[in-house]
This record gives sequence, C-alpha cells and structure tokens, in this order.
Amino acid sequence: MGYFVTGTVGLILAFLNTLTFLLLLYLFLQLVGVPDSRVLKALDRIFSPVLKPVRRLLKRQGFDASPLIVAAVLQLIALAVRKNWL
Repeated sequence: MGYFVTGTVGLILAFLNTLTFLLLLYLFLQLVGVPDSRVLKALDRIFSPVLKPVRRLLKRQGFDASPLIVAAVLQLIALAVRKNWL
C-alpha cells in the first residue's frame, strides 16, 4: 500500500485524504477557539456548504460533530475507491 499519486485513482485518493486533513484542521481550530483566524474563516467558506446539511440532521449540543462525520464519509469513499480500483 503506497501513498504515491499514480494515475487517476491515486489523484482521487490524494484529493480525498487532503479534504479529510483540512476538515480535521477545521475541527481543531474550532475546538481551540481561534475565531479571528484567517485559516478558519477560509476553511469555513469552503466546508460550510457541505457541513450545513449534516448540522441540520444533528442536534447541536455544545460539540459540532459534523466535520468528523463528513471526514469519516470521505474516508469510506476512499476505502471503496481503493478496494475497487487498486
């Protein structure tokens, strides 16, 4: 199992892993509580359209778990791509 980007499948996997990393960074910055962070604002603009439907499904009780859920879904998609095309 290599992590080199080779071909279209490798590019898709790298993209999914990058999105997952950025979502976890977004979650970390939210938890640390850096509201004036330019990085947090940029990530919020990128991920808000994806996270809003998940947030509507979840009842917010102090902790926003939507980035974790979306990251898990992205990794499940990456796993399916890996199993079917590699």
